[in-house]
Amino acid sequence: MISTKSTQKLTTEERKKRIQDMYEFQMEKFMHENVAEPLFIPKMAYKPAMKDEKHITFFASELERAEYYEVPKNIYTEFVSSEYIPEDPKRTLYKWLFNPHWRTEYDIIDATESIQERYMIPVSELRIVQQPVAQTQKEIKLPALDLGPTDEPFNMLTIRDLAAIMLKKPVSNKQWLNEIIKSK
Repeated sequence: MISTKSTQKLTTEERKKRIQDMYEFQMEKFMHENVAEPLFIPKMAYKPAMKDEKHITFFASELERAEYYEVPKNIYTEFVSSEYIPEDPKRTLYKWLFNPHWRTEYDIIDATESIQERYMIPVSELRIVQQPVAQTQKEIKLPALDLGPTDEPFNMLTIRDLAAIMLKKPVSNKQWLNEIIKSK
């Protein structure tokens, strides 16, 4: 019988690329949540021995990273295999609401020689991030703006411009774009 399980370990570059691809796939949901720099950490969900439900584990360093900010960040996750392949065909995005008592409220998996200690969080504590509902198409009437002799080419839009458009917030450095957004 031929095993379909990969025997080669992912390189750091491959792992980072897969996480980046998942992050980009979930971008619309992050924008819908109004989270500019989400803390996204894909995890395996499994049922540990002596437990009745599935859990994910976070390293202490990951939870410390969430609490590092002036306002601690929630952690977003997607369930993946050990090879960082999404396990849910629907690509469900979950959010763990930061718990300042994580050091005392969650079970610990002790560190080994090669792995630091981890904290077990029940999947039932995760919140599903809903897919944004597609807005109904309506006719958009653009205000009369002085854009100069020609419009800017699409490739001149910045990430900030795209975020302004998608979030419907006038945060672009292009005044004409902010005026269009404000007029909606």
